[in-house]
Amino acid sequence: MRLLDRYILAELAPPFGFGVAAFTGILLASTVLFHLVSLMVQHGLPGVLVGEILVLRLPEMIFYTFPMSMLLATLMAFGRLSNDGEITAFKAVGVSLYRMLAPVAGMALVVSLLTIALNELLVPAAAWKAKTLLYEATHKQQLPIAREHVSYQELDGDKLRRLFYARSFDGARMRDVVVQEFEDNKLVRLIQAKDAAPRPDGWSFEDGTLYQVDEHGDFRYAAHFKAQHVVLGGALLALARESRLATEMNATELGAHIKRLQATGASGRELNELRVMWHQKLAVPFACLVFALVGAPMGLAPQRGSGAIGLGLSVLVIFVYYVLMFVSMALGQTGSLPAGVAAWVPNAVAASLGLFQLRRLARH
Repeated sequence: MRLLDRYILAELAPPFGFGVAAFTGILLASTVLFHLVSLMVQHGLPGVLVGEILVLRLPEMIFYTFPMSMLLATLMAFGRLSNDGEITAFKAVGVSLYRMLAPVAGMALVVSLLTIALNELLVPAAAWKAKTLLYEATHKQQLPIAREHVSYQELDGDKLRRLFYARSFDGARMRDVVVQEFEDNKLVRLIQAKDAAPRPDGWSFEDGTLYQVDEHGDFRYAAHFKAQHVVLGGALLALARESRLATEMNATELGAHIKRLQATGASGRELNELRVMWHQKLAVPFACLVFALVGAPMGLAPQRGSGAIGLGLSVLVIFVYYVLMFVSMALGQTGSLPAGVAAWVPNAVAASLGLFQLRRLARH
């Protein structure tokens, strides 16, 4: 590494570390710690358990604080270099502003990749473990897999093939099951059963009745059975057993969950929200690179050397960025914007403003 690169990276490292510690502490205190202290008082949770849950939630907080810290580091480092006249000295010996940004961009890219790895390998599992521990401690039982009112549909192209409904599911068996089967979008068969259990090659319906339906919608005959084998889509069991939130899945798991929902013909706001969140698993980490582009020109502006001013400006930029993110998410959820566009709009807007400012400063 050249001396210039090492010098600039040495300027970036201390404020980046401070930012990670400060922003992570703020997020933990505001979103996790207060809630845990309340539960500690209400349910008598041991301090060791509270500490364990805080540690498990730490990767999730760091996932969000890495981009914030990159902004703070770039703003404060370039503010210090500018106020001490070192930027002017670099330019005097022929070093362009873009060359000065090379180590910043390299560091931001590495931090972005680390953020992606953190979110894929650690955050979902740690968040699920924290949720499980907290539920077991407050309810004195394991986190249930059981679900009420399970519904599922199978499509053949754009035609409805089968509708499935169960009143309850305990993780192994479904109760009070109703299956409607269609041909050319017309109801031709109805199956009712008290119980249904998954098998390797389908489902075993028990103690039920099968009804045939004619073209007028009238029942032609009914047949009672003790056991009946029914072939249903494999996505049914996976969907019924899935109780994790999108933040408790990595990108691969969330993508598979979305595909299962799509296979059932699901659409609308809930599916759009999951699609936006899937794209954000990549978009949010790359905000590290975007914030580096925003922070550098802000730091080069006059009177930006104070640490307090730098921290305040970082908080302001982060606030505006996340307001824009929430707005674009809402547009993506309603379908007004494609999911990918909604997830990347904040990055695109911030990067455009940062590059515009950099080009303007580079000409001077």
